[in-house]
Amino acid sequence: MTARKAPGRWRRLGGLLTGAALAAAAVAAQSFAFSRDDHGGPLTWTGGLGETVTASRISVRAEGVHAARAIETGTSPGTSSGTGQRATTKGIFLVVDLAATSTRVPQRIAPPVLLTESGRRYAATDKVNGDLTITGPFVQWGWWVRKPAVFEVPPAELAGARIVVHPQEGNGALIEPSAPEVEIDLGLDEAAAARLVSTAKAVHTLAGKQ
Repeated sequence: MTARKAPGRWRRLGGLLTGAALAAAAVAAQSFAFSRDDHGGPLTWTGGLGETVTASRISVRAEGVHAARAIETGTSPGTSSGTGQRATTKGIFLVVDLAATSTRVPQRIAPPVLLTESGRRYAATDKVNGDLTITGPFVQWGWWVRKPAVFEVPPAELAGARIVVHPQEGNGALIEPSAPEVEIDLGLDEAAAARLVSTAKAVHTLAGKQ
């Protein structure tokens, strides 16, 4: 009898080992899925208007928010003088005064994005010369660069808007598995957004901003 029971015990042991192997495979599959789906996304540091938000490679501060019906783009600093150019929009121009510095090597800032409460993402307008915005200069450690970011936005999308800023890749820095980004709440609730629109400038001039 004892000899006949042994194979049953081995079968049970084999079943347990097989189950353990399948469980391990399932865990490995879940880890792989997590790595593919989540690890490739950006690492986000958040803050509010007026706060300095430091990510792994940059520090950013939104120092002011303005609205305008038109933007006077002027000419880029360091170029020959000439007649300024005026950009208009069917919506409204949102101008965010940004200050940025690098925490490591010199960086350029990629075109910022405006993220709205509705989930829409607005790229910085291409109607403004990039040299006049935060994307123009290199930002370096120990020095704060102050330049605006400019967006064309429907007035109804201003409430709850946040600006997302991240360094441009390929600046000679190491490429990180999850790129850093700074997300700043602009402090525009419904009332503040309505005031901003009602007091929007007819023309906001960017030429000569440093």
